[in-house]
Amino acid sequence: MKELTYNEAVAELEAILENLRSSSCDVDTLAARTRRAVELLKLCRAKLTTTEEELRTILESLQTPEQ
Repeated sequence: MKELTYNEAVAELEAILENLRSSSCDVDTLAARTRRAVELLKLCRAKLTTTEEELRTILESLQTPEQ
């Protein structure tokens, strides 16, 4: 299974949230949907952390004088 992009994960999270807010939310799948939402949140957090670190490295390289 391919890893989701950040945008795909956010879209799936939004769909889960919309379902949970609706009156058609099925209590029998509530735990599974919540578990999936937590997985997606962890994925998004990891991607954001990685991107932040990469950006920090790039910006720091601008501050280092070339020799």
